[in-house]
Amino acid sequence: MRFDPNLPPHSVEAEQAVLGGLMLAPEAWPLVSDTLAAEDFYRHDHQMIFQSIRVLAEKQRPFDAVTIGEWFESQGKLALVGDGAYIIELSSTTPSAANVTAYAEIVVQYAGRRRLADLGRKAIDSAFQQDGREFPEILAEVTQDLAGLQPAQRGGLRLAGETMGSWWSRWQDRYHSGTRMSGLETPWKDFNRVTHGLQPATAYLLAGRPSMGKSIAGLNLAIFNALRGITVGLFSLEMSFDDCHNRNVASVGRIPHDWVANPSIDYRDAEIYFDRMTPVIRDIKSAPLYIDDTASINVRQFEARARRMHRRTPLQLLVIDHVHDFDVDPRMARFEYGRILQKAKDLGKEWGIPVVVLAQLNRSVAGRNEKRPTLSDLRESGELEQKADVVVLLHREDYYDTPEQQTHLQGVVEMHFAKGRNIRSGERINLRNSFDQMRMDDWEGPLPFKSEAANEEQPQRRSSYGPGRRSYGGRGQ
Repeated sequence: MRFDPNLPPHSVEAEQAVLGGLMLAPEAWPLVSDTLAAEDFYRHDHQMIFQSIRVLAEKQRPFDAVTIGEWFESQGKLALVGDGAYIIELSSTTPSAANVTAYAEIVVQYAGRRRLADLGRKAIDSAFQQDGREFPEILAEVTQDLAGLQPAQRGGLRLAGETMGSWWSRWQDRYHSGTRMSGLETPWKDFNRVTHGLQPATAYLLAGRPSMGKSIAGLNLAIFNALRGITVGLFSLEMSFDDCHNRNVASVGRIPHDWVANPSIDYRDAEIYFDRMTPVIRDIKSAPLYIDDTASINVRQFEARARRMHRRTPLQLLVIDHVHDFDVDPRMARFEYGRILQKAKDLGKEWGIPVVVLAQLNRSVAGRNEKRPTLSDLRESGELEQKADVVVLLHREDYYDTPEQQTHLQGVVEMHFAKGRNIRSGERINLRNSFDQMRMDDWEGPLPFKSEAANEEQPQRRSSYGPGRRSYGGRGQ
């Protein structure tokens, strides 16, 4: 069908075929009701007729030429559709209802073209307006509007047996793979054991107080997968590009972060570290790790940028550091943070990828005798706890050491799976604090034990750990 350059894109014939087809075959209504809206029709009388069909269908009443005419008459709007003659014409001139879904798709396509044209005009107006907005804000708004033009996702109730075959095929692939990993690997074997990897369409919330290692964990997850060819999108609201590079080089090369961030030729083992950096830099440069280090973006900008990236190169993992650095209305903070996590979760589900979101815990932890955090310690906990599929709480007992009171759990970073979907909630795993290299490593061997002398000399904070070997790890960031 050719466009008239003087009219917006539309197809009167397709619109007529949809309306007439529905009147001839009411059983076709469920096939188009969730993808077609009244505003998708170009002609106003067609919009009104489709709306009358929807109203009658929702009341479980028939919607043929007679009942639709009666509905318009009861509304005092019969004259708007040709005193009913046009309705009768639609039902009598439509040859068949067999292709009503195909005609409906044509109507939706033309509606999308009209909306695209409207957005183009809106973008031009925004570009010329002197309203004080910065260009990135205008661009984010336009990108968001464009993302809203994506066709509605098809869905609905389906017979379970229809999808059983594809499920069985995927299950057999996992069974014969020789590994229980069904998601993206992480650097930590116990994390992989508990989760079987970062699962697609799953939102992970990693939360902790400052200096517990959540940013280190987020970067470790991102660079570990990127170096394996996984396309990773990292939103680093807290750290700059240079900060991320410093930490990644230190982590991957097992080089002291202090030397990477503040290099000196006089530093002990400087030549060794310098030689070690060369292959690390080469590997990171070729890794598909994409970073946005813009501070204080809002949820709209986040979605627009993530979608723009995904259209260019489909993402396989999304990491956000961290949710409490987003620009939100303080009066609505609880709901805003929940909205951010929900939007990240929606993207993960839409794209079939895992999403890892970092978050802060409340200060109330520091004032308690028992320092281990719980779900109630999440800032704005109600929304974040509800939206996340898996919640992992980070804790370092030795962070709270004083000269008078020191824990035996030196160098231990605990991850507590406080909430989980398809995992054993309540599990705790232990990692080694290698924060001097911006890493968290697997804890090898038993944990440090509490000596009898320590029990007698000083009161100890409560611990759920058993006997083990003492090891040292420094305080990190």
